[in-house]
Amino acid sequence: MTGLLIDRLVRAAAVRYPEVYGELGISKPALVVLVALAAEGPLRQARVSERTGIDKATLVGLLNELEGLGLAQRAPDPSDRRAHAVSVTVKGRRLLDRAADLAAADDFFAVLSAEERAALDGMLVRLLDAHGA
Repeated sequence: MTGLLIDRLVRAAAVRYPEVYGELGISKPALVVLVALAAEGPLRQARVSERTGIDKATLVGLLNELEGLGLAQRAPDPSDRRAHAVSVTVKGRRLLDRAADLAAADDFFAVLSAEERAALDGMLVRLLDAHGA
């Protein structure tokens, strides 16, 4: 039952993306990649794919989008020159700050207190970490 409720919640939140984050000028999947890079980067492209659940072919296009906008950059991985590590640029961090401001102003989670929202975030992170997602 919990999984079905989470699925409904995700679908309800997804339709709000253009309204809440549209001014950022990047797609939702690109924002997902940028958030993952900011949280854990720099990361190899394969690791970004694993962490976000975005297939490698699609990820290349998203990274091209982010790099073209100056939000992320690819460089040879110092531990393996055959691989590329991707990181967030200063411009990308500013965009993420703006995304955080927009998220804070979004009333989607307004029915939850700050403490409840923090608890929910913590539980979701634990679940994602436990399942390698």
